[in-house]
Amino acid sequence: MSDGKILVVEDDEDLVHMLEYNLTRKGYATMTALDGLDACYLIEEEKPDLILLDVMLPGLSGFEICEIIRNHYHEEISDIPIIMLTALGSMENKLKGIETGADDYIPKPFTLKEVLLKVDRLVCKEKKKKQMNMKVENLEAREKQQTDFQSMLFHELRNQLLIIGGYSSIAQRHELTPEKHRHYAGVIKESSSFLNSLAEEIILLSRVETGEYPLPREEVCLEEITQQTISVLLQQATKKEIQIHFQRTGKIPRMRLNPTAVKLCLSNLIENAVKYSPEKSGIRVSLMLQGEKEVIVEVKDSGPGIPEKDIGKIFNKFYRGENVKNKTKGTGIGLYIAKTLIEAMGGIISVESKDGNGTYFRVVLTDLHEIHD
Repeated sequence: MSDGKILVVEDDEDLVHMLEYNLTRKGYATMTALDGLDACYLIEEEKPDLILLDVMLPGLSGFEICEIIRNHYHEEISDIPIIMLTALGSMENKLKGIETGADDYIPKPFTLKEVLLKVDRLVCKEKKKKQMNMKVENLEAREKQQTDFQSMLFHELRNQLLIIGGYSSIAQRHELTPEKHRHYAGVIKESSSFLNSLAEEIILLSRVETGEYPLPREEVCLEEITQQTISVLLQQATKKEIQIHFQRTGKIPRMRLNPTAVKLCLSNLIENAVKYSPEKSGIRVSLMLQGEKEVIVEVKDSGPGIPEKDIGKIFNKFYRGENVKNKTKGTGIGLYIAKTLIEAMGGIISVESKDGNGTYFRVVLTDLHEIHD
């Protein structure tokens, strides 16, 4: 890795070689242009970190090149530091160079040490500026993400509370048949369970995202957690006449994992499979021992699949594919949560899918402190 890319724009070839040699020794990658047109092409293509620019050049003068750079529509080019090197050492020319946008102006003859010191100073300054800009952009992105996240939470909270409040109010004001009572109670319980799961997800996720909260681990039976998760979602699947088939290959060892994280991950994957699979279809959930310390969890649905253009985005927070977001309700954080928590436990999640042909999620969990029955 070099300390930066320096473009030397100079028609004196001997001077070019001298500058190239010494800049390379200092750790910079160098490029050269002997005239103004070549310089403009290289600036556009290579986006150097600094330009050493002669004023008197064939084609375009250094003043014209400097003005073109400073008026460029792309900030990555318009902000490139420029040091002018020229035999035109009068105050008038120096002021003209600064007016056209040069960061520094060194008259010829110059000392090599002066040039190298000023190159170092400007490259270092530009690096710090870029780092600061990146930090600001990251903070702005995180703030926007947090705002979006809170909006989504308030939206979901409001919806579920409206459902709970509405059905409770009706049940309070009217005599209900046993059948309607069971139905209302079921709806209220479903909304309450949703809010409880959402709260667990948000609390755990907010801790893990900071990177300062290692997930505590304890001995768990992965098969038992998987069966429990399937049981919880069985009613939701039955409504759509969907069969959930469980399969185990090999003896699954007890593992040191975070039970809450495992439940949330499996719940998100299996619930998504139920949500997106058509009625009267099937879902396959399987556990398989691989080697001595790895367990593979697979969830395969019969849904619409994921278009190729969406595959790389489905684990992004709030992302929902165009083929489902207007057809099926969802928050767009389920897969993000699953991936974040799986990786926090040292696992890997991957997906395979074809548009219109179902989706297959594969989770690999490794226990570095394996516990045998």
